[in-house]
Amino acid sequence: MENSQIAPEEIKRLVEIPGKVRGEVFLSDFKYIKEKKGPKGVRLLKRKMQEWGNPVSYDKVHATIWYPVGLRAVSLLAIKEAFGWGNKEIFDLGNAIPKFSFIVKMLMKTFLSIQRVFDESPKYWEKHYTKGVLENYKIDQKQKCIILRLRNFKIHPILCPLYAGYFLRIGQYVLKSKKITIKETRCSFRGDASYHEYTIRWV
Repeated sequence: MENSQIAPEEIKRLVEIPGKVRGEVFLSDFKYIKEKKGPKGVRLLKRKMQEWGNPVSYDKVHATIWYPVGLRAVSLLAIKEAFGWGNKEIFDLGNAIPKFSFIVKMLMKTFLSIQRVFDESPKYWEKHYTKGVLENYKIDQKQKCIILRLRNFKIHPILCPLYAGYFLRIGQYVLKSKKITIKETRCSFRGDASYHEYTIRWV
């Protein structure tokens, strides 16, 4: 296996970013890798984490405990390096992990309409993160468009495709359409806004 391409200073920077995230997100990552890559993939991911000093120990994570928010990016970076993944695979991971989330399942069962689900999304975000504000900026069912904005959340670019896949899955749960798309129309890392903006469209 190749040596880590992520400098220890970068991991330290991410860990020291103010804010917390629930351990459930790491367990979802781990369950996805276990399902997709099997025992060999699990060993590869754990080995990568060991190379970095085990900043995320998946076997010891608890779903409801708060962890440094920067570890959200560290987990994905380890996955990316362990398997040689790109943005497409991280997007697919984001699209798949809502099925592992108890809170998402409850959200879908409780609020079945498009309006209610996306109105409740900011509260759902707060259950997982102490950093960032998710804004239901626009829902236009006539134009078949939803715009979400994520403010005060500039952690690492690897999270951009993750949330695109994630938000698309929420749309796929509630929109009665076989053709649904999502695009990050604004991004704080591109410098075209101070926030991340995701636009969902369907036909």
